[in-house]
Parts: sequence; C-alpha cells; structure tokens
Amino acid sequence: MKILISTDTSSILNYGILEKNNISIYPLNVIIDGEEFLDGVTIKQDKLNEEMRANKVIKTSTPPLGEVIEYFQNKLNEGYDHVIHFTISSKLSSMYNLFSNVAQNEFPGKVTIIDSLAISSIILSHILYAKEEVEKGTKISDICIEIENRKKNSYICFIPENLNALKNGGRISPAAAAIGNTIGLKPIILLQNGELVKDSVTRSPKKKFKEHLEKCIETFPIEHYDYSICDFYADELTVGVAKEYLENLIGKENVIRGILPINVCAHCGPGTYGVVISPKINGKSIKEFI
Repeated sequence: MKILISTDTSSILNYGILEKNNISIYPLNVIIDGEEFLDGVTIKQDKLNEEMRANKVIKTSTPPLGEVIEYFQNKLNEGYDHVIHFTISSKLSSMYNLFSNVAQNEFPGKVTIIDSLAISSIILSHILYAKEEVEKGTKISDICIEIENRKKNSYICFIPENLNALKNGGRISPAAAAIGNTIGLKPIILLQNGELVKDSVTRSPKKKFKEHLEKCIETFPIEHYDYSICDFYADELTVGVAKEYLENLIGKENVIRGILPINVCAHCGPGTYGVVISPKINGKSIKEFI
C-alpha cells in the first residue's frame, strides 16, 4: 500500500523541512485587513511581522470545503492508496473537525485524520515517527495508537513581547492589556491538553522562563526528548540568553533553533519566544531530519 503523510503548516520548524522529508503540506489561511494569504505560499513570517507591527487586523480561518476535498482527491489521483493527515490542535483551530468530516464523507477508508493536540516541532515529531513506521510497513491503526501515547509527552512554554495580540484575539480584555503593558507584565503561556493557556504573569520573564526550563529537564530527559527554542521576530538578545541558558543545561548540541508557526504568531504577536519539547523519533532527534 502506498501511503502519503500530510500535515498543515502549523508543524513548521523551519521552511523546507517538510519538503525535504517528502511530507505533503496544506497551507493555513491568514487574513490581514480582509485580504487572505496562504502560509508559506503567499505570506511568510517577515511579512506577517511587518503587518502586525503596523496594527493590521489579523485573523486565521479554515479553508473552503471544496478546496479540502480537492486537496485529498489530487493526492489519491497521484497514486496514493491512503493519506494520513495531521492537523493543528483541535482546541486551537477547527481544521481537525473540517478535515475529519471530509475524510468520513468523501474518502472513507482512504484518508485518516489525526488531531495532533499540538503545534510546531511536537507535530513534526509525530509526523516523522509516522513516516518511519509507514516505511517499515506498520499498520495504520497501530501508528494511530502510538501517536495517542506520544501526545501525552510534550511541553510548550511561550512568552509574548506584550499583551496586544492576545487582546486583539479576545483572549484578554483591553483593560487588562493596557494595565499589563503599562507596568511591564508579560504572560507565561503553556500548552495544556492541546490548548494554549495563561499560566501566570510576571515582570521578570527571563527568570520565570529559566525556572520552567529547570523543571522541564527533570520531567523530559534529553535522552528521550528534543528541545527547540522558537520565536517570532523576538529580540535577538532575549532569544540568545534563553538559548544559551538551555545550552548550559543540556548541551549546545542538543538545542534546536526554530521559528514559531504562523498561526501561533497571529495570536501571540511579534516578539514571542519560547521552548517546545517533543518526543524523539524512534530514539532519533529531529536534528537528524533537518
């Protein structure tokens, strides 16, 4: 059976990694002042950063039903017998629901949709694991079972530059954002059960970030997990300090540098940085696939 592994652009760690590993990509939608763009196709991070800093209205949306049907039909027409598609977390987007309905109604038995309950390198690690298992001849049902187990073992911690994007996305009130920005408060955002939640606020984000990293080392040993420092046009000095601190904890050779996927950027805003911890792929680091 010829099986294709597919995903959306929420799994990007750097542009080109998915193509290099023969993973099919469905670009996410970004709407700027009413004009629609495709992530990685008609817009990249530099343009989104420019538009967000110009206070443009930024939204994300799901694609039209017909385009999703066409996407999978084209893949099957290319000679694939089955498509395994990973979506961004269903708690961050309705992509999973849309794609699942298409799979069930239009391509029963030919398309499997997996809710990653994640973003960034966590999805990427699941994708690369699935690809290796497909190449080994592992049953799709067994791959899905193992992916469910892998979902329980990951971690994300982000720190936005300010509260503006969270306010614009309706995640905090304008009053809270104004007060927080005035006194220099920054939120600590974690990924919990597939959802980005505010853990706390602090005036000392670097200190708080280091505390989170120190706790993570105990829970997620480097023998079994990858550590990625990712950002969206954050201050280079700030990112450099975070990266250096992590390198001192786990070794320079074990730290991966990446970008945040555009859908996270749209909600957290320019200047966001953080750490993404993902399970290794059959004992191998993501670095081996970059």
